[in-house]
Amino acid sequence: MILLLLALLISSPPKHELRGVWLTTVVNLDWPSARTLSSEQQKRELIQQLDAVKSLGFNAVFFQVRTEADALFPSPYEPWSFWLSNKQGVAPDPLWDPLEFAITEAHRRGLELHAWMNPYRASRDTASYRWADSHIAKTHPDWMMYFTSSTGTYAMLNPGKPQVRDYIAVLIADIVRRYDVDGIHFDDYFYPYNPKITKEDEREFRAFGSRFRDVHDWRRDNVNRMVAQVHDTIKSIDPLVKFGISPFGIRLNSDAGTRGTEGYHSLYADAVAWLKQGKLDYVTPQLYWELNHKLAPYEPLAKWWGKTAATYGRHLYIGMAPYRPWPASEIGKQLLINRRAGIAQGAIFFRTKSVINATNGLQDTLRLRYFARPAIPPTMPWLGSHVPDPVEEVISLRMNRQLATLSWQPSENAARYAVYRMESSRIPADPTIPASVEHLLDITGEARFADSTLRPGASYVYLITAIGRNGEESVARAVFVE
Repeated sequence: MILLLLALLISSPPKHELRGVWLTTVVNLDWPSARTLSSEQQKRELIQQLDAVKSLGFNAVFFQVRTEADALFPSPYEPWSFWLSNKQGVAPDPLWDPLEFAITEAHRRGLELHAWMNPYRASRDTASYRWADSHIAKTHPDWMMYFTSSTGTYAMLNPGKPQVRDYIAVLIADIVRRYDVDGIHFDDYFYPYNPKITKEDEREFRAFGSRFRDVHDWRRDNVNRMVAQVHDTIKSIDPLVKFGISPFGIRLNSDAGTRGTEGYHSLYADAVAWLKQGKLDYVTPQLYWELNHKLAPYEPLAKWWGKTAATYGRHLYIGMAPYRPWPASEIGKQLLINRRAGIAQGAIFFRTKSVINATNGLQDTLRLRYFARPAIPPTMPWLGSHVPDPVEEVISLRMNRQLATLSWQPSENAARYAVYRMESSRIPADPTIPASVEHLLDITGEARFADSTLRPGASYVYLITAIGRNGEESVARAVFVE
C-alpha cells in the first residue's frame, strides 16, 4: 500500500505547487558568471538560465537584486552592484535594467519573478572591493555595525536604529511601485552568524530598548518590527505582491527535537512571531539537511514547519539544497515528504546553477518524475478573490503535420495562461471546466502556444484558462482540433 501511494504521488504531481529557484548574484554564484561580461552577454546568459529553469518544471524565480546594500537595477538610493559591473556604482554599458529584463522574460515564460534582497548586509568583507561614494556605509556611517573575524570585516546596517527600518521600507516601496514583481523575498541574514554580536549595539539598546530588560528580546523585536513595516509597506502599495522570508531551518531545537544552531538565539529571527502577526504570506525555512542527518533530520523539521505555517494560515515553501553532494534520490524523497498530507505547498531550490548544471541525475528526476507536469503557484486565500476574465476568443489555430499553433485574445487581468489538451473526438459537455493536471501542457505568459507532440490521426480538444496574480483560474475556452 505504501509503495502504491508513493507511485501515485510521483505519477500525479499536484496542480498547484510553488516550484522556485534562487538565482544568486552575490559573488557571481549564478549570474552573471563574470563581472566583465558585456550587457548583451549578460542578457543572453540570463535568458539561458530562465529557459533551463522553465524546461525543468519550475514556475518561480527568486532573483537577487540587492546583495550588499547595492542594486542590480537603477536605484535612486543605492549604487549599482559590484557583482554586475566590476566596480560598485558603475552602471552597465550600454545601460540596461536587469530587474526589468528578468521580469519581462520570466513572465513571458509563465514564471513568477520575486525580488530577493538582503535587508541588513552592507558588505561580506570590506576589503573585497571599494565602495561607491553613494554606498550607505559612506552616506550614513552612523547606521553601521562592523564585525571582524579571521575571514575579514563584515559590515551591516544596525537593526536597532529606527532610521534603518524606515530606510529598508523605502527601498522596498521603490521596487513595488516601479516594477511588476510577484513578490519580495528576504533571506536569513539578520544579525550575523559569525562572529556573534556582543556589545556593538549597546548605545542603541540604551536609547531605544527601555521596554526590554533583556537585550536579546530587544534584538528580536528589532527584526520583528522591520518585518512588519516591510509587510505593511508592500501591502499598502499592492496587496497582491507576496512577501516571504527564508530563515535558518532551525528556530529552536525544542521545536522538532534537533541539536543544531538556533536561529532564534543566533540570528534573532523568530519566524513564528512573523507568522502569528500575519506579516508573511509564506515562510521558506532552509532545511539543508539529509533525511538521516544526526543533528537535524529533514522530516521532523518539515513536519514542524508545516504544522506551524498551517496554524497561522500561511504557506510553507521549504528551502531545499541541491547544492549538496547528494544523490538525486535524496531530493526526490524530500519532495515526497513535502507533498505528503500537505506538509508544504512548494519548495525553493538553492541555487539555479546547482540545478541546471547538476550531474547526478537531478534534472531527469525533476523533469520526468516529480515535475512531470506544470504547476500553478498556489492561491493565497487571505489575499482575496481575483479570478481573471476568461479568454474570449481563440483567434488563430494552425495545423502543420504534427504541429499545432494556437493564439488567443489576451485577457486584460490575466498574469499567465494554462493550456490543457485532451485526446477526444468532440468537445466536452461542459467545456468551461479546467481539466486535471494530467492534461496540463504548459503555463505561459504569452497569448499563444505551439504543440509539437501530436499523434498522427488523433483528434484533440484544447482548453485555455486565464490565471490571475493570485493563482486563480478562469473558466476555460475550448477549441477542437482534428
